[in-house]
Amino acid sequence: MLEGMRRHASWIILVIAAIFILSMAIGGISSIFVKNPYKHLGVIAKRNISFDEYREMLRNAYANYAQQNPDTEIDDKVSQQLNDQTWNQLVQQILFDKEIKKRHIKITDEEVIEKLKNPSEDITGLADLQTDGKFDYEKYEQLLLDNPNFAAYMEGRIRSSLPYEKLYADVKAEVVVTEEEVKEQYIKDNDKADANIIFFDPNKIKEVEITDEDLQAWYDENKEEYKKGPARKYKYVNIKLEASEADKAVVKTKIDSLYKLVIEGENFEDMARQYSQDSSAPKGGDLGYFGEGRMVSEFNDAAFALKVGEISAPVQTQYGWHIIKCTGKKNDENGNPQIKASHILLKFEPSEETKQNIAVLADDLYMKAKKEGLQNAGEALAYTVNETKEFYQDAKYISGIGRDNGEVAFAFQKKVGSLLEPIKQDNGGYIVAEVSYKVGDHYLPFDEVKKRIESKVKTKKKVEAVIAQAEEFLAANKDADLFKEAEAAGWKIVEAKDIVLEKVISGLRKDELLNEKILALQAGENTGLVKGDNGAYYASVIDRKTPDMEVFENTKDELLKTLQEKEENAHLNDWFTELKENANIIDNRDLFF
Repeated sequence: MLEGMRRHASWIILVIAAIFILSMAIGGISSIFVKNPYKHLGVIAKRNISFDEYREMLRNAYANYAQQNPDTEIDDKVSQQLNDQTWNQLVQQILFDKEIKKRHIKITDEEVIEKLKNPSEDITGLADLQTDGKFDYEKYEQLLLDNPNFAAYMEGRIRSSLPYEKLYADVKAEVVVTEEEVKEQYIKDNDKADANIIFFDPNKIKEVEITDEDLQAWYDENKEEYKKGPARKYKYVNIKLEASEADKAVVKTKIDSLYKLVIEGENFEDMARQYSQDSSAPKGGDLGYFGEGRMVSEFNDAAFALKVGEISAPVQTQYGWHIIKCTGKKNDENGNPQIKASHILLKFEPSEETKQNIAVLADDLYMKAKKEGLQNAGEALAYTVNETKEFYQDAKYISGIGRDNGEVAFAFQKKVGSLLEPIKQDNGGYIVAEVSYKVGDHYLPFDEVKKRIESKVKTKKKVEAVIAQAEEFLAANKDADLFKEAEAAGWKIVEAKDIVLEKVISGLRKDELLNEKILALQAGENTGLVKGDNGAYYASVIDRKTPDMEVFENTKDELLKTLQEKEENAHLNDWFTELKENANIIDNRDLFF
């Protein structure tokens, strides 16, 4: 019974994840952790995190995962996820504990008893505490009296989780939504209009002239948009894992053997099912009908040269070696020839020896780079040395290197010239990287953002040009049926329903000014020309629906509750984000694992 409780227990502590890590004695995985001579694995809000403490937490995370996913292999990706999850939970726990202490949050016996009287859903849902499919409170009370282990478990669980629940309540209490705010939101959501809209689309302006002076002027006027915090870059070499010539020769020998067998009469489809490495193998290698140019040129030329029933000699493409059998020919509805073919594919794949060799190559480059620097070492060994784009302290991804696995923290903690140990990629290749660039708060240089600015200036000029065309159109057609003339002129007509202030009108881009102008009118009125950020508009209001304040009075309590919860959640996320940003957090995990 108690084991069932433990299995189903859910620790709901604040917002994001459980921060309480259950203590479990496990063994058998300690060999995957190798101790590092650095004193601390990390620092969280002035608290030093030792390697041994974190290793124990990580062991528990591995054990819990293995218990919950007995049929899933713990590969490198899962290991990294568990590592990140464990670290994030530790950060939350420490920051929350400091807040609990700071706010003088205490737990009384009376509060524990009250929580015992009102068990959570994971307890009330247990089968052993049900009668006729419903929670039986008497069974629950009796179990507390009869089973001291269960009573101790429940008390310990409550005493552990309740401080965090009270912290959660404290943070939520900082948000107060008034009835006036609910009323304002209700009016925004229910003040609606139907309108026919002419959209003068700037994309109909094909060409605009842009000078370097225009671009520089935009950069100067909007320079704060390009202000960035401290940044780093890596130089890196990507050593790709590819089949060697020896590996390819082995594949050629195998395909020749298969070719000999099919030519001597072995069933082609059976051989494809057994040996082909293509996704078509279960269908006997059948690729169906395809036209010329659909396949890579080597495959295409060999296939279309066959007669129905013929089998090609082995054909090499970028994917490997193929044996192709033509099983049908026809013309499509346009008279173009098509062929139906099956094939056997043996892919070019690196052998274990090649995989070991590439690890040696990566290590050789790393050792040489330690002496000469990555640029010189890479060039000496005939590698291409690339450089990442700028990345920042909150980066989750580094261009050219991939998802952050500690490389961001390393770059911000080390000096220029520091080398990462070779990084093994998911595809089996390796990256050797060196911190190459360090800068504090700065503005992105004009040349780096010039292309982005060009797009913005082009849009701005097109909007200006289309506004001028819209003004000419309205002046020329003021006594005509504007919508009929606009459609004839090729401008877009949108028949919009239920327009509200804070939602994008379907069929158009976001332009709040247009919504405001429409909702300021009554049925039968028009906006005149609206000059928006994304184009120009002319709208005629067809129908208006004003908020039903009687409905508001009847539902305001429910609306207040909904908006209160929404604002509390938003505040909670902002609060925790600020908590992390203001804490001194140093993450040295990459130096240990």
